[in-house]
Amino acid sequence: MIINPSIEFSLPVILFSIIFLSGCGTDVKPLAETTPRVKYFEVGEQATGQSRRISGKLIAADTSVLSFSVSGTIEQVLVSRGDTVLQGQVLAVLDMEPLRLAVEQARAQLNIARAKVTETKQIYDRTVTLFNKRASSQAEVDTATANHAAARGNLKAAQSDLDRKQRDLSNAELTAPFAGTIAERNIDPFQETTVGQGAFLLQSSDALEVDVRIPETMIRDIDYGQRVQVTFPTIQGTSLTGVVSEIGSRVGAGNAFPVKIQLSASQTKLLPGMTASVTFNFNEYLEGSTVYLIPLAAIAIEFSMLRQAKESSSQVPQKTAPVFVIDDNYRLQVRDVVIGDLRGNQLEVYEGLEAGEKTVSAGVTFLHENMKVELWTPEQGLTDG
Repeated sequence: MIINPSIEFSLPVILFSIIFLSGCGTDVKPLAETTPRVKYFEVGEQATGQSRRISGKLIAADTSVLSFSVSGTIEQVLVSRGDTVLQGQVLAVLDMEPLRLAVEQARAQLNIARAKVTETKQIYDRTVTLFNKRASSQAEVDTATANHAAARGNLKAAQSDLDRKQRDLSNAELTAPFAGTIAERNIDPFQETTVGQGAFLLQSSDALEVDVRIPETMIRDIDYGQRVQVTFPTIQGTSLTGVVSEIGSRVGAGNAFPVKIQLSASQTKLLPGMTASVTFNFNEYLEGSTVYLIPLAAIAIEFSMLRQAKESSSQVPQKTAPVFVIDDNYRLQVRDVVIGDLRGNQLEVYEGLEAGEKTVSAGVTFLHENMKVELWTPEQGLTDG
């Protein structure tokens, strides 16, 4: 058998190389794992004495659509839009002549009904007397009784009709049920009006409220009777105290709840429709509990999205978000914290953190739980160089 000299020569070289590499392998050191440096935030700043300012609109506490309770032709309209009126003041008057005529007709019918009752009573008495003398039959007594009962029923109906016609006549004048301002006027003289047709919109001038829309993140901190401060951008130097009088239970546009603020006083300069600025001070609602502020960038968004995808859409837990907490061994722990509102670029935390704990404040996207880290200081870089 012929052996190729080149192959014969290469075999010792290969064997020597394997032995050499095997011996050298014990001296090769594996690459050291790089420990990332992370920016951190030490929990400590408390959100005490916080306040929120929300714009709203002045509305009348008492608003009423006024209309005549009787149909007819409008004879006079005594006020215009924007007029201030007093309680009981006459606003408009119907043509009273048809109403007076109706009263006279009803009174005449009442007189006829009274006469009929007298007549049937006399017939009844006479029939009963004859019956007792055996000069009248039971059937005649029954007929007289029925006629007298019918006459009395007609008398009662005629009296009711007269009362109604007199009431219609008295309602020919439309008066203000309370003092206020005419916000709308929808009638004119010589116009026909029907029962319930809106004639005026009256708004109270001495009782005003502020209508505000509270974000869903704040509504849990709003309570009945809560005191607020109200200012008005168009009236400098005017500040009033108000209290929360109504809290809507159904969310509206922009995930906001309707809330009404009752003002403790009023001023002649204030009118419904004006813009108001309401300041809510939540200091008293934070007493007894600790609320911390952390950077918004500390929220681990990817963990939050993953958790939301696993949760049922029908579940509505407290509003929580995950953060990376650095433990004493400099390892990362993912922890859910109860969050509140944004305050600039910081986020309120109601539960889940303690003073002195450290959370990662930047670059959370590239981190994972139980990861070993080092704390970054301004003198260092974020990675080993």
